[in-house]
Amino acid sequence: MSNDFIEIDVAGWVERAKADPASYGQRQAAEITLNAIAMTAPLNEKLVLKGGILMGLAYNSPRQTADIDLSAVLEAKENVDEVIRGLLDSAFPRAAAKLGYADLILQVHSVRRQPNHIEIEDAQFPALKLKVAFAQRGTRQEQAMLAGRAPGIIDLDISFNEPLRQIQVLELTGGQELLAYGIVDLIAEKYRAMLQQVERNRNRRQDVYDLDRLITEHELPAEVCAQILEVFHEKCRSRHIEPAASSLQNPEIKTRSGANWQTLELELGEVPPFEECFERVRIFYESLPWQA
Repeated sequence: MSNDFIEIDVAGWVERAKADPASYGQRQAAEITLNAIAMTAPLNEKLVLKGGILMGLAYNSPRQTADIDLSAVLEAKENVDEVIRGLLDSAFPRAAAKLGYADLILQVHSVRRQPNHIEIEDAQFPALKLKVAFAQRGTRQEQAMLAGRAPGIIDLDISFNEPLRQIQVLELTGGQELLAYGIVDLIAEKYRAMLQQVERNRNRRQDVYDLDRLITEHELPAEVCAQILEVFHEKCRSRHIEPAASSLQNPEIKTRSGANWQTLELELGEVPPFEECFERVRIFYESLPWQA
């Protein structure tokens, strides 16, 4: 584990969305969920935050998301979905009360296994997709939630069997501590996600944007670049991918990375030119010490 320890102003992140009631409610629910994880053993030792919400909280990204992505360093056993669901549902009221959200009610609305056609412990790269519902106490939304309908939702995705090298500790508003990806794992996994677009038939415009911010706004000395490449290789091997220094020259990867690029305006307001972002991301990738 890394020795990095970062104080995160989650309360400020929530308040910055106050002008938008929908986003404000989602961020409040996300803050409760993060604190529920941080105050609950073994979740606080086994779940590691990553993805867009980490970019927003720890790396000051303007990209707006309240959905939570995590990697699990626990086995994907047969009943892991029900165990996690039970722990979260038990912790939500305590976390809400501690944060001053006594009238905001959360519960896990649904849990879906991926892949869903085999037992989770037999899957090579299993994941859990949770939907967390939230509603204000004493409202019709609460009645709908208790009836099994979900008036407000945030998504919580947990992936298993993910190699992790550099983990940092986030101190949330209020003092709870949460494990999170360090910048080495964050960059390495986003580059792998770019390569996976072709195999998975997906478009991921957010990875180019996030990578461009990470590599241009942070000093990454030679030893860190070497670590990024090493961790990148580990993550690729875990998904049976064989990367090369020339991988980002694949036109399909570029096309998929730029698909729907302008929709980032919904999150950013002003979108940087894709060609410039992609070129910086490609040049950094190819500058890693491939021949070392």
